[in-house]
Amino acid sequence: MKAGTVPAPGPGPRGIQSLEIGYRILVAIQMGPGAVALKDIAARADITASAAHNYLASFVRVGMVKSDGRGLYRLGPSLAALGMTAARDVDHFELVREAAVALSEETGLGVAVVIWSNGPVILVNQSAVRGRVFELRNGPVEMLHTAAGHVFAAHLADRAVLPVLKRELEASGLAPTPQEVEARLAAIRAPVLERGYSVVELRALPTYLAVSVPVWNVHGEVAYGLTITSPMSLLDTSRDSAQVRALREKGRALSRLLGAPASLWAE
Repeated sequence: MKAGTVPAPGPGPRGIQSLEIGYRILVAIQMGPGAVALKDIAARADITASAAHNYLASFVRVGMVKSDGRGLYRLGPSLAALGMTAARDVDHFELVREAAVALSEETGLGVAVVIWSNGPVILVNQSAVRGRVFELRNGPVEMLHTAAGHVFAAHLADRAVLPVLKRELEASGLAPTPQEVEARLAAIRAPVLERGYSVVELRALPTYLAVSVPVWNVHGEVAYGLTITSPMSLLDTSRDSAQVRALREKGRALSRLLGAPASLWAE
């Protein structure tokens, strides 16, 4: 896949290629920002400009795409109506659960989906599929010592994070000043914001590492932390490793399906 192009559908039953190309064109427009030029749509969909123009002409006729007459295109009202209907019917829990299962099958690693409720809470836990099974129960977990906890700490407002961080530090026997709590939060945030994902050695599972990425919602807020876990010797945490790439791609795909702004999921 070329850099900046829309991912092609994965393996599966034989389908209709023109519909899949049309879908890539719509996602190319969704990537924005704002109205998108024909040449950019063609490049993102990895097709010729003339082929893209033919698809766009049909999409404009049925209202799925709107043209401003200057060779720029944006998604249209009939597509918005379909989207609003789908949004009412989509089960977000099932969406993220299926993503966790697929990611575990792709990587062979354990996968967890974590939400924030006055601290991180494991919502979905998919055990590793290659025989390295460990028990990681659903429910509340520490923010300080979990990868998803660091993702939430990096992106949530101070007012949500600082009380939880203070509570956890005090539970470990410390008596931090407000300045020390803020300094600890800054130390957690910096590497997550720099890399785009967190890496944490799990205190609850010695010799295991966890890597987590944010999954964004329609409001541009972190809805979930999507996490892979593995023994240290089997997990390459570098940005270009196959495992981290698979995790980041799944996080971006989920963010797009949840309606997040394109700036948060489009490469």
